[in-house]
Amino acid sequence: MNNNSEQRYQVEFGKLFAIEFENYPKDQQDAIIKFIEVFLKSGLTDFTHFEGKIAPSWKGLQANHPHYNFAKKYNLWHYHIGIPNYQKSQYGDYLTSDYIVHFMLQDNRMKIVLIDTTAHYRSDGSFWFPRAKYLE
Repeated sequence: MNNNSEQRYQVEFGKLFAIEFENYPKDQQDAIIKFIEVFLKSGLTDFTHFEGKIAPSWKGLQANHPHYNFAKKYNLWHYHIGIPNYQKSQYGDYLTSDYIVHFMLQDNRMKIVLIDTTAHYRSDGSFWFPRAKYLE
């Protein structure tokens, strides 16, 4: 039954992400698909529907940090996909993992555009931001 008052969440893949996703290991594809399914059902109004932590990618950055404006401009967020596994964070009551999926949040939180999957941190301990070419 179609109800026009229902919220309709949307998911798109960025161009490069769509190409690369086909070659991701099955466990990584499955984790991303699970994230998509939960988003399509619940949106981002209640993060408790998700197993991993979701956060805006500018969180914790000072406004003068070089990546702050980049993350804000594209409304970049990330979700911990549980690869290789989930672990309880030492900073709060949520689960993190070594790998995340980056996405742009659009259309008044009704749509996400998946753009990249990376390690959460670079070898120097800094947060891993997607390269600009992935935002196309």
